[in-house]
Amino acid sequence: MSEYKYIIFLVGSIVCVPVGILLASLWRKFHDFVFMFLVFGTCMPSGLFGFPTDINFLSREWYRGTTRGVEVSYLDLLAIILLVSSVIVRSKEGRKIFWPPSLVLLLLYLFWCALNVGVMSDPKLFGLFELTKIARAILLFGAVAAYLRSPRELRVFIWALALTILYQAGICLRDRYLFHVHRVRGTLAHPNSLSMYCLQCVPIFIAAFLAKDTSKALRVACVLAYLGAAGCILLTISRTGFVALVLLSVASFGLCMGFRITPGRVGMALLGTVLIVLMMAKSWDTTMSRLGETHLQQEYLSEEGDRGSYFRQGAPAIADHPITGVGLNNWSWWISNRYGVEAGKNYEAYVSTSISPASLTATAAPAHNIYLLTVTELGWPGLFLFLAILFQWLWMSGKALLGEHDMLLGSFRVGAFLSLGGVILQSWTEWEFRQTPMFFLGHIIMA
Repeated sequence: MSEYKYIIFLVGSIVCVPVGILLASLWRKFHDFVFMFLVFGTCMPSGLFGFPTDINFLSREWYRGTTRGVEVSYLDLLAIILLVSSVIVRSKEGRKIFWPPSLVLLLLYLFWCALNVGVMSDPKLFGLFELTKIARAILLFGAVAAYLRSPRELRVFIWALALTILYQAGICLRDRYLFHVHRVRGTLAHPNSLSMYCLQCVPIFIAAFLAKDTSKALRVACVLAYLGAAGCILLTISRTGFVALVLLSVASFGLCMGFRITPGRVGMALLGTVLIVLMMAKSWDTTMSRLGETHLQQEYLSEEGDRGSYFRQGAPAIADHPITGVGLNNWSWWISNRYGVEAGKNYEAYVSTSISPASLTATAAPAHNIYLLTVTELGWPGLFLFLAILFQWLWMSGKALLGEHDMLLGSFRVGAFLSLGGVILQSWTEWEFRQTPMFFLGHIIMA
């Protein structure tokens, strides 16, 4: 099967990409379809409906890093088609092709990561894995920024996002009530991953629903998609996800609605609240049981707490490598082989980058805090660049709060601000934003 995958990839690259660019440049609906397919594909980056659609040119599936191979998938081919066709279409329409804000920071971050992998880190292989994913995300960012130039394309995006979440909701309902899966994960790798993916979408649906110029059909789609996202989050039984859902929903309604209160909006807000309460009541026992498993003091201050132990393991590595870090995607290697052992953890050491450890779960998992993970791997300069990107995205989207945001463009920017804010908060307890679905979706929203 592996040799056929390479043949398919070559055919896709040599034949399908040029044909796709031609069709997307000449046919507007196909241009939109490529974009919608790209958005939908973020929830299945490595395969569609169980059929593998990615190529791993080099992989170490046994490594407990945030990326485990040099991967190219159909999403990359779609991004190339979208980028080139968008440039052609905008040129034909007489529109200028602009340099997207924050692209400079993204490229600086990529440069620092490449310098880290090429010069500063040992081993280099695992850093190469992560570096290729960052480059793919920047390609995606540029393609979407070139495509999305008016409210029309923004509506196409919201429709695509709604269909994606409704598909996930159907998968989750099937898994819970037909297959009796305790913590559903949809098409993603882990329940917490699905939770963060849906949380990125929740403010977008609320913002689009409350915009004045949103069509009735799109409003209905946003309501259904919001309920689908909320249901998925509840079925994952994610502790952080449950709290974030409540906070993001309240903040989204409050900031997007402002003083523009109408009977229809109040009625929809009440209806949504009732439905969420009913879903919470249905999953109350499992949710409360999950929330009661631990608390902050136990998690961060006790010796048994997982999340606190990450700081105790990472601190010596940061002290030893404040500028260079231990290397991009090298947390598991260095914590397993040295710093975790110094902190009293009984990890199995990696022998080499080509030999699988005897027990895959005996090595160190990535730190469940993306900021700790970043500074440990990339040093303080890497963390500074990463935070600079996040803060510029917050500023770009948050400026809408200072002006009128009752139309879709302004309202969407508020939704994007809250979506990113949710990612930033949840990243204090998770590293899921580095996973391909959330990483790609975040770049699409901010593009």
